[in-house]
Amino acid sequence: MDKFDFTNKTILVVEDTEASMRFFDAALKRTNANILLVGDGDEAMKVFDNNNIDLVLLDLNLYTTSGFDVLRHIRAKDKETPVIVQTAYILSGEEHESLELGANDFMAKPIKLNNLMLLLDKYLH
Repeated sequence: MDKFDFTNKTILVVEDTEASMRFFDAALKRTNANILLVGDGDEAMKVFDNNNIDLVLLDLNLYTTSGFDVLRHIRAKDKETPVIVQTAYILSGEEHESLELGANDFMAKPIKLNNLMLLLDKYLH
């Protein structure tokens, strides 16, 4: 995992479950990226608007504003920043709708660490 170096990159992680937040924090710490962890959709939109974000890891199932609405907000302002949607609940059409709304990629939980790193590397280099 040490081969993944995202120094000078800022990753916004939008995740409302403590366990998933800890997973992303631990996984991404070793990459030297600047990690912004937020727990709900409203906060995610504010953080996105007020920071230079290089990549967004976006959970769909959030307590406040849905991940779909966060994705719409991001794409209304920025068509370029990579957004990787991730969710534990693969409901029919979620992946399709995410990609239709402008997500770059889609991951199902539980997330495998190596797959996550390869996907981040794809979009950050």
